[in-house]
Amino acid sequence: MTQIRYIWMCLAICVTMTAHSQEFRLDDVLEDIFHQLSEDGEWSYEEIEEELLSIAQNPMNLNEVTSEDLNRLMFLNDEQIDAILMYQYQYGFNEIYELQLIDCLKDYEIRNLLPFVVVEPKQSSASKLYFREVFHYARHEVTVRLDARNMEDYSGDPVYGKLRYRFNYQNRVQAGLTVDRAAGAPWEKVNYGGYIQLKDLGPMKTIVAGNYQANFGYGLVVGSPFKRGKSAYIQSTATTDEGLKKFSSVGDSYNYFHGVGATARVKWADLSAFYSLRKGKEDAWNHVVGANATARWKKLKVGVTGIESLKSNVESQKLSDKGAMGANVRYNWGKVDVWGEVAASHAEQWGWGTIMGLRVNPISDFNLLAIYRYYSPEYENVYANSLSSKTRVSDEHGGYLGVEYNRLRNWQLSLFGDVWKEGYETMAQADFVPQKNYKMHMRLRAKRKNEIDTYSTRWNGMWELGQWRLKTQIDANMVYAKEKWNYGFSIFQDVEYRFARVPIVLQFRAQAFDAREWNNRVYMYENDVLYAYAIPFVYGLGGRFWLNARYKINDTFSLYIRLSETVYQGAWAEEHDKKNTRTDIHALLRVKL
Repeated sequence: MTQIRYIWMCLAICVTMTAHSQEFRLDDVLEDIFHQLSEDGEWSYEEIEEELLSIAQNPMNLNEVTSEDLNRLMFLNDEQIDAILMYQYQYGFNEIYELQLIDCLKDYEIRNLLPFVVVEPKQSSASKLYFREVFHYARHEVTVRLDARNMEDYSGDPVYGKLRYRFNYQNRVQAGLTVDRAAGAPWEKVNYGGYIQLKDLGPMKTIVAGNYQANFGYGLVVGSPFKRGKSAYIQSTATTDEGLKKFSSVGDSYNYFHGVGATARVKWADLSAFYSLRKGKEDAWNHVVGANATARWKKLKVGVTGIESLKSNVESQKLSDKGAMGANVRYNWGKVDVWGEVAASHAEQWGWGTIMGLRVNPISDFNLLAIYRYYSPEYENVYANSLSSKTRVSDEHGGYLGVEYNRLRNWQLSLFGDVWKEGYETMAQADFVPQKNYKMHMRLRAKRKNEIDTYSTRWNGMWELGQWRLKTQIDANMVYAKEKWNYGFSIFQDVEYRFARVPIVLQFRAQAFDAREWNNRVYMYENDVLYAYAIPFVYGLGGRFWLNARYKINDTFSLYIRLSETVYQGAWAEEHDKKNTRTDIHALLRVKL
């Protein structure tokens, strides 16, 4: 089948269908988040998408919401979270639009927040769970995804497949199963994983089984990759204490555990314990045991965390016994927030590390975050996920400073700088939102890492004209490496159309790029099928095109289709031993019950 026939097939499927309602624009929120994240950070994009979608399906009650709940919305900063909770305490919410009375929330930030919150009367206490009600009123979701990728790239079948099942009752009872098979792999070799998560069962705050993540303190002993890296959102840079939570993806990384864990409330303290058993390399089984105790007294929070990793086959492993322990503290004094963590690890030898932070909110709409970190060369802990310029938390000494300023009308300004022994990174950006149908984003970035200097800039503008949405983005960079300057450039135009009478959304992008060296590659956010995050990069000389079609058949069925193609300039492709074209097709069917 030719590429033209693929395009017409996608269009024909969408245009011939009919329906009734539309979903909220999760893409808008995701794009606002993703384009502000550092490309070098190990961000769990798929987990972010699923987390936000889960909250949107079961919105949080503003009259009962907690700081822990609001921290799940990573686009909110500490000042905004404190302001929402203060309004809740003083007045209580009667209408959702009372959010406009909170000064530090801009109109576009409220629009991002609306899909995730509701206003309902406050309940005296968490209601009991009755399994009959759980299974009767729970929401079920099944998604089936199939991707067809370049046949020349794989020796086997070039089809990628993924099956997901989700069970959710008021975010208190959640379960899921994920099965996927990589393109080119035998069909019998699949990755699979699942989880069960229970919340607010009397004294039990959280119970998890299956695949889960653990994030305590500030990630120095054990932390999840949900908020890893440097960001223009300074709130997401200062990793928050999220405790135990489900993990819906599958893979072979250290990003998650497999076993059981629980957190219990004991008066003013949370007590957590978890156990994990996973098969590693050389057929060795990795046993992990961890625990945390976190106490709160008004504005003071103190926590202690420990983790121990044992290999079942000691003789075949170089490092059979590893572990870490540490303590963290946080004190909030009005507009000043002080926090820190210190930890020690043991492997072949003992090492230690520390991270300390200070957040100041001297005036409304102004936030400053300063972070100091030191990780000794001997500090070795694969489960650590604290702020770092490297892929692992070890052998680093650096300082970070981030600033947010939102006091100017319709403007949001942010800046961060990070300096460590071998390099530095700084990024400044401005978002201008004069009205709800137009916004503009500008960014400047400079970085030195591994003796490579990179300077980049980005500008994009988005316009909404009725059922049309247009977006233009320009990226450019200069890289100095091996005593030579190289230049990279990309420009694309997005066009989106939402049909008025049928819930069909069509999205199209045309892009041209000239990034002939690897260090000049350009990253950008792309819309994809549901639960398939796309932050690819372009490298080489050529163009890229993609077409997305989304159709909500009814409240039960939704269909997503995506066709993408990258075309390389012939001479460059031949020089770098690449095919002239690369075509991918993604299709996903979603069933909600």
